[in-house]
Amino acid sequence: MSETSTTKACKTSHYDVLQVARDATLEQIRKSYQALALQYHPDKKRTSNVPATDESDHFIRIDQAWKTLRDDRLRRIYDAELMQQTEEYFVNEVLTEADFERDEDGNFCFHTCRCGGYYILPEESEPGESIYVSCDECSLVVQVNLGKGS
Repeated sequence: MSETSTTKACKTSHYDVLQVARDATLEQIRKSYQALALQYHPDKKRTSNVPATDESDHFIRIDQAWKTLRDDRLRRIYDAELMQQTEEYFVNEVLTEADFERDEDGNFCFHTCRCGGYYILPEESEPGESIYVSCDECSLVVQVNLGKGS
């Protein structure tokens, strides 16, 4: 399971966990991470009434969010997956799986947008369905018709 797919189980985004905006700079994300890590680190002495396991779980979510958002490639994939979860779409183009190529490491499939950004296929896609994929740089959305047996 990739770091980005673990976020589907959580209802709060990595941005919410780190208390930053989606367009936050890496420096803003780093500062927020450091402050929250100090506050919720399990080794820190607690005087609050919050159970230690809750703080430990929260620290783990903070750490996962930081590990994803600090890496430009992982952040772009994560942002694309977040945008995939929105309800309304204005479809710019209809594509098929054949229009996507696999990255050098074979980790994900992508298609280049006209803005220079990328459409990134989610890992958990059902064959035979149509999905909507947002560009990780602009507001364009494409419909991808997934072939059977992919």
